Amino acid sequence: MPITKQVIKRVKQANAKAARNKHYNSHMKSMIKLFLDYVKKEDGGNAEKIMPKVISSIDTCTKKKIIHGNNASHKKSRLSRALNGIKSAPKAKVEKKVEKKVEKAEKKEAPKAEETK
Repeated sequence: MPITKQVIKRVKQANAKAARNKHYNSHMKSMIKLFLDYVKKEDGGNAEKIMPKVISSIDTCTKKKIIHGNNASHKKSRLSRALNGIKSAPKAKVEKKVEKKVEKAEKKEAPKAEETK
């Protein structure tokens, strides 16, 4: 427990500041979770729509010094990588299927080539 008047006042100020900042921090975390849910479901359309709002909430927290600027950059980078991952995911799946078909065709042709020699 604080003893001096100065420390008592600082505790009150810290609690008031924490209460004010809780809204912004909570909102930022909720937006990030919502975005990551869309990414998990591979719903690129909704993820793209909500991305500017998520970045805005992260920037607001940075401006109010709730989170550090580097932390904000890290969060935004991670989210944009996740969004780009689902944009390129279908192409990767198609390429894997094509590669498997090519490998199967090569395996079938390899024994035939040995028989003709």
